Amino acid sequence: MVKKKGKKVPLGALLVVAGLLLAATAAYYLFTVEPPPAANLVRIYFFSGDKLIPVPRPLAPTTAPLKQAIMELLGGPLPDETEQGVKTLVPAGTRLLHLYVKNGVAILNFNRKLENYGGGTDRIKGVIAQIVYTATEVAGVEKAWIWIEGNKELVLGGEGLVLDKPLGRADLRR
Repeated sequence: MVKKKGKKVPLGALLVVAGLLLAATAAYYLFTVEPPPAANLVRIYFFSGDKLIPVPRPLAPTTAPLKQAIMELLGGPLPDETEQGVKTLVPAGTRLLHLYVKNGVAILNFNRKLENYGGGTDRIKGVIAQIVYTATEVAGVEKAWIWIEGNKELVLGGEGLVLDKPLGRADLRR
């Protein structure tokens, strides 16, 4: 019992009131405060000049984040992004044939258009960086393994860039 201005109030009643206030406060924040925008966005990696930059895109509630991220990457920069100097090195017509994630590794199987990057080693490294950085932006993905039409051991470019294992960001530091 707690005395309040000459009246005795049961301690249990005070605890119930305090609990209700705490629950009401929690409910207010859960249902009225918007989640941080990052929860509703995915970042796609494009180039601005020679720098790899993240570009935020809204997440659709019905599409898996990794699939949406790769599809957004393959779609290229939006017109307003292009006007700001944002570009992609991923060849036009590149399509994602299949993807899955196992033990933190995203297996990304593309069509042969990915081989039509039209440039030297720096350009193909840029294409690979865009794919790896975009994929690893998605929660649960630590590395990306790039395949072309089911072939998981690739040699790209005149200098022979070998893609025979999953790659993480640390493998591509520019």
